[in-house]
Amino acid sequence: MDKRAVEEKRIVISIGGGHATGVEAIALYLQNTFKSIYNFINIRVISLDNMTEDGIKNYNNNDYDFDSILDLIYEKHAVTSQNDMIQHDYEDPIDLIIVCGCYALYDKRINDISQLKVYLDSDADKRLISLIKKKNVKSNEQLAQLITEYMDYLRPEMQQYIEPTRAFADLIIPSTNENLGRAMLVDGIVKTIEETKNQIDGNNSNNKIRPRLWDFEAEIMDLEKDRYYDLS
Repeated sequence: MDKRAVEEKRIVISIGGGHATGVEAIALYLQNTFKSIYNFINIRVISLDNMTEDGIKNYNNNDYDFDSILDLIYEKHAVTSQNDMIQHDYEDPIDLIIVCGCYALYDKRINDISQLKVYLDSDADKRLISLIKKKNVKSNEQLAQLITEYMDYLRPEMQQYIEPTRAFADLIIPSTNENLGRAMLVDGIVKTIEETKNQIDGNNSNNKIRPRLWDFEAEIMDLEKDRYYDLS
């Protein structure tokens, strides 16, 4: 556990993935899940794809102001969305910050302060279908425009900038195993929260509140792939 993160009572979880892979949906699911579990943490979601630079879209990392995003992560108890839960009746609560978006694993500085990095994987055909549904395409003209954007800009962006960030993930969740991946993600964050709270309280006990899938060595699952876990 990073000493500075413990001292600042900060936990950062970064969730990246391709276009229309449901990155923000999983972040909000986690936020709502932990609202019902803990009363001593502030829970914030920073959605990078809602913070892109104004003006002409570059379809690369230049669409994001990572300096401002990093400042927002470090800002204590900041409110970044209407769904954020900020504790006013608990003295100096822990900040749980969920950074999500296509480029959530792109910036090295954010990766360095993230206790858990996750990549949501999906094949190209499924991403295109999800984009069509997300954009609510209703006419042949709209469909043609979206396919043109996908082939000329989104697919190259995915190949050159987004997909390479998969290598930085601690956990890779394919769309075919999303439910299992969500369960493992929740359990991993639970462990991180408990470890942080124990260190803040000066308690080094490893006692578990409940069984956790994150204890991979205790599970009979052939998931280990070099330095990360891939559920595909």
